[in-house]
Amino acid sequence: MSESSEVPNSPRQRLLVRMRAERDALAARIVDRARADIPDYRTIEAADLLPTTTAIMDRLFASLAGTADIEPPEGARMTDYGRIRANQDVSMEALLRAWRLAERLHLETLSAVAAECGADDAVLFEITRDLLRLVDEAATSFSDAHHEVERTRAGHDRIQRAEFTRSVLAGTISATELTLGIQRYGLRADAEYRAFRARADAAPPTEFDRLLRPQGADYAFRTVIDGDYAGFTDRTIHIPVTALLAFGPPRPLAEAPRSFRLAGRALATAAALGHTGTCEFDGLGLLPGVAADPELGAELVRRYLAPLGSSGSATTLIDTVTAYLDTGMRIEATAQRLIVHPNTVRYRIARFEELTGCDLRRAHTGAQVWWAIQYDRLVRPGATNFASAN
Repeated sequence: MSESSEVPNSPRQRLLVRMRAERDALAARIVDRARADIPDYRTIEAADLLPTTTAIMDRLFASLAGTADIEPPEGARMTDYGRIRANQDVSMEALLRAWRLAERLHLETLSAVAAECGADDAVLFEITRDLLRLVDEAATSFSDAHHEVERTRAGHDRIQRAEFTRSVLAGTISATELTLGIQRYGLRADAEYRAFRARADAAPPTEFDRLLRPQGADYAFRTVIDGDYAGFTDRTIHIPVTALLAFGPPRPLAEAPRSFRLAGRALATAAALGHTGTCEFDGLGLLPGVAADPELGAELVRRYLAPLGSSGSATTLIDTVTAYLDTGMRIEATAQRLIVHPNTVRYRIARFEELTGCDLRRAHTGAQVWWAIQYDRLVRPGATNFASAN
């Protein structure tokens, strides 16, 4: 019903006039109760809450009386209200609690003054029905606006977090900025964190984010550096073999750039070997060093592998020597691994030493042969069995 359809000085009009007279006192009660009962409101001064509260009440009363302005539309005013509360750091849950509180106090006041205005139960029911309808419509408008602000903030926070992560890994962050970031993001100054790196083509961004959140838990700070996924975390995250994720060794955040550089070396090495899933720098042993010194690797291949030729028998000799070195040069253990007779192992080792002119029992020779084999696998993937390269 609107005011234009009623006779002058009707019970509904008198009741609405009385509610307008109660506005300031009712608004103060709403604000006081909200600040007392709802934590998000306690940090906001009453003087900062009252203007919007009274403005909303004026709009509600005008709508109930049928005298609301056409411009701006009611929904626009309510969206402004939602944005204001969001920018005052009032959560959506707290905002709805305050709205229900205000609704309850409005209804209590209506009931208390209805008799004085000559409003019977039918009039009171009618106004209550109209008020609840307006409240529901308003809640929809300000909720959408509040969520919009939250989404914008979340995007801004993600950008800031990514920038913090990038500066930590690049070593461009100052000591003061690092301390502030540790406090802001709930990190530990005395803890160690592992940097990680993955190729951008490992997975689409949304899928990669999902891989970094096992069981939904999000432990990783992430960004993009030189086109690669990058970040740090306080634990190793194990991902499926559909992608490759390399971790550097654990270091304090102040030393994260070193961990990140080693994560990059681990990534390059593991990718060259055809590895997938999670890879740790610590688990690669000397392989990153092999990958980082191609000149030495090529020379050792020329010295120890080139004399074998490129036939299938050469591959057999290399696989046997690899297993022999991996088992601590134990003939029986090598034979068990290769499922051959020990004498076969002895023959192959002797043949390798004959062709290369080396003695594998000499420690430095064994190390050079191992280096040559690993480098050959890096530059010629598939040439020999990868399983023994770890």
